[in-house]
Amino acid sequence: MKRLIVTSITALALAASVVYAAESKINSIMKDNMKGDTSTYKMVATGKGSDADAQKLLDAVKELPACKPPKGDAASWKTKTEALVKAAQDVVAKKPGAQAELQKAGNCKACHSEHKAPKQ
Repeated sequence: MKRLIVTSITALALAASVVYAAESKINSIMKDNMKGDTSTYKMVATGKGSDADAQKLLDAVKELPACKPPKGDAASWKTKTEALVKAAQDVVAKKPGAQAELQKAGNCKACHSEHKAPKQ
């Protein structure tokens, strides 16, 4: 019985650490690239960023689809984050209309209302 309890507690702790690590990675990507008027995202989405900025943004957002969302449906998370990656790829490739697609895919409220965990 003790072994079962210890195993269960260990499994729960491991699951919690995986969720925390994913949430921490998401927070880091958002803080470092998406937040604020001078963020890499804002600069690239408004056409004020350099090619290096566009590549930096793409490299950062590529990691998001593999992360587990802090809340909400995983399929929705994957759809939203993959759209963001695709838009960033199109900006790097200098496709026409890519900045507008990046602005649409990077709509903070659309994703946060469904997937951002409440502050604790």
